[in-house]
Amino acid sequence: MSRLLIGNRPSDDLVGTWGKAAMGWWAQRLFWFVRDGDVLVLPEAPDEAFLSYVTELTGTDRTSLTVVVRPSGNRPGDWLLDPELAHRTQQALTGRAVEEVFALCPNESVVELARALGAESAVPGHLFLDQGGALIADSKAVFRTLAAGSDLPLPEGGVCANQESAYRVITRLLRTDRPVILKKEFLAAGNGNEVLTLTEDIKVNGAGRAVLLSDDPQSVRIYLNERWDWLTEGRRHRVVIEEYHPGSRGVFAEFWIGDEEIALGGQGEMVAEPVADHSYLPAPDLTHDQESALMTGGRKLCEVLQAMGYRGVLSADAIVPANGDEANHSVLFTEYNGLVTGSTHVYHLGKRLAGADYAHDRLLAEYVAWPVASFAEARKHLENEGIAYDPAKRTGVVLLNSWRDSPGVVPYCLIAEDVEAAERLKERLK
Repeated sequence: MSRLLIGNRPSDDLVGTWGKAAMGWWAQRLFWFVRDGDVLVLPEAPDEAFLSYVTELTGTDRTSLTVVVRPSGNRPGDWLLDPELAHRTQQALTGRAVEEVFALCPNESVVELARALGAESAVPGHLFLDQGGALIADSKAVFRTLAAGSDLPLPEGGVCANQESAYRVITRLLRTDRPVILKKEFLAAGNGNEVLTLTEDIKVNGAGRAVLLSDDPQSVRIYLNERWDWLTEGRRHRVVIEEYHPGSRGVFAEFWIGDEEIALGGQGEMVAEPVADHSYLPAPDLTHDQESALMTGGRKLCEVLQAMGYRGVLSADAIVPANGDEANHSVLFTEYNGLVTGSTHVYHLGKRLAGADYAHDRLLAEYVAWPVASFAEARKHLENEGIAYDPAKRTGVVLLNSWRDSPGVVPYCLIAEDVEAAERLKERLK
């Protein structure tokens, strides 16, 4: 029996060409999930230096892994649906049945590839996904509908399918001098967000840019006319509009939804400067009430998705308002993500390297970019400085992915006792 691991990204229908140039690099986070005997399906050949690094740290037998790479050349359509890819994967699986299919972005294309291999039932929630369920499990618009129906606390706002609806929600919030955040339905890490404000002194995190409007409501119409196609990916999707809370903390609780159980994977805080820059797992200094509200609300969302047929990773994202208590709510939920997020592989490697209960006495501090000349140079520097991860001490620096040539960076994770220790480790890294 074998596991089939698929390094895909969200479909073009959801996010267009966003992130496509880095698809092969991004897919290599899949390596943190490998076990002996796995078959990996990737959009590009892996960086062998990074794959060897991961297997050394995790004690995985590199020679037991089989890597299948999509056919080269300008081949039209979704690469997962290429018959040649299915043929190559079938050859790699010769004599072995597929016990589980694990995909970074579970969707109908994953199910279709598994069906070509006679293994669709090995895809968690395959019946749900096969009917376009990825649209439900990763939509900020659907999230607001389900969260509101489940009586979860949300920032004031709405889901808008046209400019007139958006105009009404924006002007209603701006009339009370509250800034507004507009979100694309499917983009992640703040890259599809913009903030509208009537004041110049607002500090914006979690959005690509802030737009200063005048008091004239006509300025809202002008903005919407200019940006509607961008916000809706060519008028294919809806837009989520919410009150923006300056200075709030972005937190998350991530779960695995199974047939019977819902298990906590990890929780943490994501820091945006102005978009996703680094994260802490677990989130430091959450009060009991804040953590309880995050866990209770996140589990409630999972129960809704579980009843609908979704299986797999679900991250429930929320904010902790800066004033500590917004309308008697310690957290306000902002979205969910039904896929392997930018944090899933981080807490997964934390459990593999520092122990299943790492969160009791260790902090994972994940950073998206360390400027360095190459992966080999990064690894050499960690070893020379004596800060590479040490299994005996359960502390040190772990390189999260291969070197990305543009802009020449490597993402990394600091495993330390607390935030202060992580900062000291980061200074040694520099």
